[in-house]
Order: sequence, then C-alpha cells, then structure tokens
Amino acid sequence: MTGPAEKRMTVDEFLRWDDGTDTRYELVDGVIRAMAPPGGAHGTVAANATALIHAALRSRRPCRPQAEAGVRINDQTWWQADIAVTCKPPAPEIVEPLLVIEVLSPHTRAHDLGRKLDDYKTLPSVQEIWMIDSEKRWAQVWRRGDEGRLGQDLVGSAVFESGVLQAFVPLDELYADSGLRASFRG
Repeated sequence: MTGPAEKRMTVDEFLRWDDGTDTRYELVDGVIRAMAPPGGAHGTVAANATALIHAALRSRRPCRPQAEAGVRINDQTWWQADIAVTCKPPAPEIVEPLLVIEVLSPHTRAHDLGRKLDDYKTLPSVQEIWMIDSEKRWAQVWRRGDEGRLGQDLVGSAVFESGVLQAFVPLDELYADSGLRASFRG
C-alpha cells in the first residue's frame, strides 16, 4: 500500500508559501525540499566569490551578484543557487541569470554536479556556471560556446577567464582564508 500523494506546487505558489521558519527550501518537480545549512569553508568560498564578482562588475551597473539566489528552471523547479549574476532589476528570483555559482559541499556535491548543473545548462541566458568545491581546491567552469556547453576543471592555484565578468579569476582569491591550501594537486 502506498502513502498519500505528495501535494505538488508551482514555482509561483512556492514563492508565496512560508513555513514560518528560517529553513531554506528549493522546489524540485513541484515538491518542496529542505536544504541543509552550509558549513565549513562553504560560507567563506561563497563570500569570496561574491566579493570578487561585485568588484569586477562595479563599473557595469545594474549587473550584480546575488547570494542565495532563486533560479527558476521551469514552472515546477526552482533552485537556490549560492550566487547568481544578473543585470535585471532586483526581484524575488533571479531574472535572466548570466552566471550561476554553486559551492559544493559533501551533502550536495552529487546533486549539484548532476541535476542542478544539467538544469542550469538549459537556461538560455546563462553564459557561465561555476561549481566550486568547498573541501578541496577544485572548480569546474562551464561556458556557453558555439558548439554547446564546454567544461573546464581547475585545481590548486589555477586562474580562469570569465567572459561574464570580463576578468581573470584566480582560485587563490576564491579560496582565500578558507583553510584550503594552494598546495593541493587534485
């Protein structure tokens, strides 16, 4: 015997919903899912990325980073990205994100590198996706190219060029004060 069917909601219903707690949620195929709070180096890496992006976009207002950014995939799925960049006015969800960043933690790594990455790749406005590990100095950067999405793995003290930011991004800056040393080799 099966249990009662889960009530499904749309993204619009989800954005109006409030459970009265400080719990963070995502909507996955119409089903509300609680998110574990970030821990360890996760917060430091996210803060470093936000600061780096803010500085790079300072002269390109209204473009800006938004932390804990809601990204609508479709009418049934809404992801809470660690950071997203848009050039649209502030709203409850990120409108036309250009860059989406997930900081990977042990509990979210497989999901972020799987379903979430696949979903972000479907958004026409997204030019770059950064997946930044919070346990080792490793990042994966996806860019929209003429032949689809191209991914690049980076380790240690690597530097990559961001077309969205029109700047070079050193992993040393993303991992500053995180406790993850530059001597990591993979």
